[in-house]
Amino acid sequence: MTQPIIEKSYLVELNVGTVSAQKQINFQFVPQLEGATIYSIQTFATTDISVSPNGGTVVSLLGLAECTVTFAVGDTQDIFLLPCTDLRSPTIFGFQRMFANKKLNLTKSFVTINAIASIANNNVILFNFIYRK
Repeated sequence: MTQPIIEKSYLVELNVGTVSAQKQINFQFVPQLEGATIYSIQTFATTDISVSPNGGTVVSLLGLAECTVTFAVGDTQDIFLLPCTDLRSPTIFGFQRMFANKKLNLTKSFVTINAIASIANNNVILFNFIYRK
């Protein structure tokens, strides 16, 4: 599998707020990604980047393992449910998780906190969307 040439990239930051088990955190509307074809998504842990661009503390690798992400595909209404760690490049041997040029409906997509042992209040989860328009 070849890795994509990055045409455009956008980093989305989700603040978990007050942590509770089974809490769902919705993605907000991101104008840059509206109608974009997503072909790769990455997540990061504190071992990759400790502070987000907005100054938030990035979730730890153990915290990332306690979360899943659900992506809704706009055209087909398909649902992708993935462990957040499955989108982290070092976890998959340096590769990026590829998507078959999907148009995601981010406002219907969300992260679920499944356990709270390793996530602190106001941690952030970072998603890097690699896309083309």
